[in-house]
Amino acid sequence: MRRISLLLIFVLLAGCGGGYFKVPKEEYQVRIRTLGVLPLLVDEKVSLGHPDESLIFELLQRENAGKEELLVEALRAQKGYFDVRRLGGHPQDLVYGLVQGRALGGEGKTLYRRYAFNAEAVRNITDGHVVDGLLVVILNGLQRPEKRWDRTRLKYLEADYSAIQVTAAVVTPTGEVVWEYPSPPGSEFLLLQYPDFDEAYYNRAEAVAIKDISIQGLRRALQERTRGLLGQEKEPEVYRKLFGELAAQLQPATFQLPGKAPAAAAATEGTSPRP
Repeated sequence: MRRISLLLIFVLLAGCGGGYFKVPKEEYQVRIRTLGVLPLLVDEKVSLGHPDESLIFELLQRENAGKEELLVEALRAQKGYFDVRRLGGHPQDLVYGLVQGRALGGEGKTLYRRYAFNAEAVRNITDGHVVDGLLVVILNGLQRPEKRWDRTRLKYLEADYSAIQVTAAVVTPTGEVVWEYPSPPGSEFLLLQYPDFDEAYYNRAEAVAIKDISIQGLRRALQERTRGLLGQEKEPEVYRKLFGELAAQLQPATFQLPGKAPAAAAATEGTSPRP
């Protein structure tokens, strides 16, 4: 009974992580040998709950441009596919052509936006680029309960906050989603609001106001970079973090050509331990 309980806890914890395969990993690896990566998409049909909504959409489109190349590099480094290809296309045309429906999944802190895809549109892209599946990454606005701390990490306010979340999916030519990243808690791509603890403190107020982050602040957040060795600037931090998470979650196994086993496994296959 104890072993069953521990297994159940492990499964529940695993379900609270990042992306997950909707088919067995072995089946996924057989079906998705060559992965096509689309430009980052922005769902402009979903309200952001921010007064400068149109400016935020423009900002995201501008900052996203070309960033999918970094995601392709991260996926190739994992060596989980025969090939990973960067695909072209206008992001907004792709959104309108690919997205067939949207709905909310999960609840509370695990609330996320899930998408259904037009099989004909997916097939046209996969056939045209000779890939087995598409990695679709969609930035979308969502409001859900989160815990936000002040700068001292001594106080926090748990409330509903608006943020840019990320929903990602690997879609087969039939429109089937075989892997999904449902924007787990704490994975917000871009915060749109913050609790103003300083205002409450200096005004001796009990309630803490939730305020919108300015366009200038959002731009700085998207462009903020970290420095590597020798002072070289790396890619913007928000994109680096997202792509690292997606690449790690999209790792079924190290890709092997059919019939070719690793050397260590081949040496021991068909043998039994000596007495």
